[in-house]
Amino acid sequence: MTSLAGINVEPIRHSVNVEADQSRTFDTFTRKLATWWPVESIAIEPGQVRDVCVEEHVGGRIYEILADGQERDWGHILRWDPPNSVTFTWEVIKTPTLTEVELLFKPLGPALTRVEMTHRGWENLTPLLMESYLSHQSGWTFILGRFEASVNG
Repeated sequence: MTSLAGINVEPIRHSVNVEADQSRTFDTFTRKLATWWPVESIAIEPGQVRDVCVEEHVGGRIYEILADGQERDWGHILRWDPPNSVTFTWEVIKTPTLTEVELLFKPLGPALTRVEMTHRGWENLTPLLMESYLSHQSGWTFILGRFEASVNG
């Protein structure tokens, strides 16, 4: 397989405005991840994912806990700056190749926050894995829509 190093692959960018202050928005994304993340989209069989956890510090893991107690890493925290931002690595299709997700939480008012997501590092993938880039574009739209509904609900 050939790497795509040297080829410019645009980061995936999405944003949503949510009806909550910056701290609540950050907390919902990080501390309450398991309540809104579509774990059914990653499960091999229904009910397989029991929980999703975020270790709240640089170097901390983002991981799922399966029904049988096994843990699977999704990535690791690179920057932890509550309630302003969080950046973490993101495993793509369980390969050693990692991409990076950055979330900025920008207050727009007392009860309104803009969440800006940038998912970069796609140029590190092999051509075979580039199909994951396309699925992540629509996937992030769906995921941030669920997040927005959870906060606004």
